[in-house]
Amino acid sequence: MIVRSELKKYQFFFKKKVKNANKTFDYSIIWFLIIKKEEKIGIGECNPLLEKLTNLNFYEKELLFVSRKINVIKKTEIDYYRSYISYSSILFGLEQAFLYLKKKFPILYDSKFTNGKIGLSINSLIWYSSIKNTEHEIEKEIFQGFSFIKMKISPIFFHNQYLYFLLKKIQNKYPYIKISMDANGSFKRKEDSLSCINKFCDINIIHSVEQPIQSGNWKEMSTICKVSKIPIALDEELIGINDLKLKKRLLDTIKPQYIVLKPSVCGGFSGCKEWILEANKRGIGWWISSSLDSHMGINTMAQWTFKIEQKYYKNSRGIHGLNIGYFYNDFFSPIYIKKGFIWYNPLHQWNIKSIF
Repeated sequence: MIVRSELKKYQFFFKKKVKNANKTFDYSIIWFLIIKKEEKIGIGECNPLLEKLTNLNFYEKELLFVSRKINVIKKTEIDYYRSYISYSSILFGLEQAFLYLKKKFPILYDSKFTNGKIGLSINSLIWYSSIKNTEHEIEKEIFQGFSFIKMKISPIFFHNQYLYFLLKKIQNKYPYIKISMDANGSFKRKEDSLSCINKFCDINIIHSVEQPIQSGNWKEMSTICKVSKIPIALDEELIGINDLKLKKRLLDTIKPQYIVLKPSVCGGFSGCKEWILEANKRGIGWWISSSLDSHMGINTMAQWTFKIEQKYYKNSRGIHGLNIGYFYNDFFSPIYIKKGFIWYNPLHQWNIKSIF
């Protein structure tokens, strides 16, 4: 059996400055793991943007090592390589490539989504910017057909009375929309986060607040989830929690209302599925979100999300964070956004010649 693995490295540039409460992103370096098995091709996106990295060189060295191992072992089952992988996004890239070898790229699962008959509902995303631009940004997303908007927020925003009155105004004009506020762990103390969050409790369009304090503070986060008058979603809290027993303990200790699952930092599809099953047992809501991936990664995630939601729909929010269009030098693909949904047009062809 002929199995051959190789790597391609790309630098994707953001169309506009991408900024959350902690960091500004100008570009993203993404590796593509390409595995050929006789006539079939598998492609997996390895995106370390949200990994807890100290050095990209270590990441690349591990990727090269795994790629060489594939050329030596020549097996296309992920269990042969788990012991060599320390980064979640590398595991996810390998998982994607092997799944495509079982099917046929670019279709992972034949479904009403890949047939272009049904779109997958997604939220829009407003990055951290001047608070005075927020009203314009929200209305722009609403006019484009989004009914669910995710906003990047910092404690400064929460303390600003202007935001409260702005969201009141938005609620009066568009009472049918929902807004999620993502703090990216930027609050230093639980008391401060609760004080700020609860000021907004009478604004009914606020769906949830994501990750108010830094991850790892289970006791404090548990108190926030219990006392907050707005539902809390865990995001960064899940990163690095890969053991099933630890996942159960985290959910039982913190008792969040929601969890946000990013395959690239939550152990790939297999890791996310574990979280979903445990969340469903506890009545905890969940949704799938990307890590600023290219069209390649989003294509794979959207197909998987469509399938997994139909199978494990219990407690799914039904609206996912799978947006595209961040990079001006992204691949041309059949996926596109229309009126708050991501769609797959089977009549369009991929343009990924540069990968090969």
